[in-house]
Amino acid sequence: MKKRDGYLLAFFLIAAAVTAVWFNVLGKDAGERIVVTVDGEEFGMYPLSQDRVIDVENAFGVNRIVIKDGSAYMEAADCPDKYCMTYQPITKTNQSIICLPHRLVVQVEGTQYLETDGIAR
Repeated sequence: MKKRDGYLLAFFLIAAAVTAVWFNVLGKDAGERIVVTVDGEEFGMYPLSQDRVIDVENAFGVNRIVIKDGSAYMEAADCPDKYCMTYQPITKTNQSIICLPHRLVVQVEGTQYLETDGIAR
């Protein structure tokens, strides 16, 4: 490998790192609320600005979601793998926590609302 090849490789690695930081940190808006769905049906919508504990109990199992200091995380779940409890707290638009055995999705939504036009009505 020549010296120029090393510079080119370093450039691409740095560009990839900057792009990843941009999309993961700077490119997402702060969320306004979380939407909890179970088996594709909306269970509830909760603002991230109000601290609370949400217990979701259904035919698939029991989950406890905590909203605290503007972020949401899965505190407890009775699913076999408890993978949903390993997610980092979510705060930014389109971040989500998924509990596949319980068919539960917690997703952050932002302040931007979709407007419908005259055709969509």
